[in-house]
Amino acid sequence: MTDLVTVGDATLRFSPPRGERIETASEFAAHVGGPESNVSVAAATLGLDAAWLSKLPDTPLGRRIVGELRRHGVRTGVVWTDSGRASTAFVERGAAPGGRTVPDREDAAVATTTADDLPLGAVRDAETLFVSGATPARSETLLETTATLLSVAGEADTTRAFDTRFGATGLGPDRARDLYDHLLDDVDVLIVDETDAEAVFDLDGDVVPAAHSLRTRYDCETVVVTRAERDRPTVGLHGEEIYEVPAFETETRDTAGVHDAFVGGFLAGRHRSDGTKGALTEGAATAALKRTIVGDVVVGSSADVAGIRDDRKRSDR
Repeated sequence: MTDLVTVGDATLRFSPPRGERIETASEFAAHVGGPESNVSVAAATLGLDAAWLSKLPDTPLGRRIVGELRRHGVRTGVVWTDSGRASTAFVERGAAPGGRTVPDREDAAVATTTADDLPLGAVRDAETLFVSGATPARSETLLETTATLLSVAGEADTTRAFDTRFGATGLGPDRARDLYDHLLDDVDVLIVDETDAEAVFDLDGDVVPAAHSLRTRYDCETVVVTRAERDRPTVGLHGEEIYEVPAFETETRDTAGVHDAFVGGFLAGRHRSDGTKGALTEGAATAALKRTIVGDVVVGSSADVAGIRDDRKRSDR
């Protein structure tokens, strides 16, 4: 049984050196990133057997994406096609405000992915399936494919985890809410950023009532509300239990992929039966490690994440 299967796109991102602008840079570093692929890498870093499923063009760019994920320990199940292209983006990186992303994803092969393209047996045999809102928002085809995946996973008692990722959908609040309403009744674990809850569901103020509202709306087993500000704790609601876990303080070199690192860490902790609070703590520590790393993904080991957790334990004594 595979511990975690994720399904979605991955983008080949080109970044100028920090402090340089896209229009004047003479060199660019290449990174691979995407909500589902980033989550897979974080989970693999923490020792899970993680697989990423997608559809890519049989080109050097498509093969570069797969090679990058495999180097990070992620197994890949890719449908290769002669049509469509790989998603790319040009990204100005850094922790300071003012960075920007110029996406180039039109006619990407992934947008044509159907359920028949994917190894549904891998979904049935997985402990957890993860998809983000960025994937079904790409096309009507992917919306229906995502709905099928969630249904297949539910029939097989595979845990279904979903991250709203409203900012990555490219949709307005009303269309995003319609998309979530189409899918989230078939989700067990819902992860939503506080800003998403406010923008899409008009849930502002205290995040605990917001989490209760979302759990009632979609009948989810677990709801996690993440916070953009590090001085505000992440909140997890499981059954009638409420947990709050503060962020870990680390140096910030790159904010790209920090949220995805949290999700991967949280799912890894949940897989190990750490309980909701333990899973939230694992997610927060993984996110802290990611902030110290340039690029979209966590590079390191479970020992690095454990070191961040242990530093807090020692300081709390």
